Amino acid sequence: MVRTIAIAAAIILMIAGGTVGIMKQLEWGPFAPQAKRAAEPESPVEAPRFIDMDPLVIPIFAEDRVVAAIQIQLKLETMGAANESHLNAIKPRLSDAFLRELYAFIPRLVQKGGQLDVLAIKRRLQMIADNVAGPGRISGVLVQSVSDTVQR
Repeated sequence: MVRTIAIAAAIILMIAGGTVGIMKQLEWGPFAPQAKRAAEPESPVEAPRFIDMDPLVIPIFAEDRVVAAIQIQLKLETMGAANESHLNAIKPRLSDAFLRELYAFIPRLVQKGGQLDVLAIKRRLQMIADNVAGPGRISGVLVQSVSDTVQR
């Protein structure tokens, strides 16, 4: 029994020694040269930041009365604290631009198929966001919810 344990321990030590020797020869892991370690980026990639927008309410008219109202809840995705503070400063301008665009775009979208194409809305709002905030400031316009209310 003791002899079997001694043989198993010797085999494990030989495998560990061989592994360390190979890692040293190939300069892997802790045996990598310091120049390679310094070239690796130390700082992790910054997580995206999300900015909540006020809900956008777009009325749908038929002749002279409101027949429906569509409410869209948005979030803006950006990278970096500088972009976040810039977007918070121009949030009213962004909301105004979104409302102006959707006020004209949503009725045309509803007339075409009766259903709202959320992907089309998202692409349209991304284009408007890039025009207002500047290209690259907003990495994504996230449409969180779309609800419609029929007026009676």
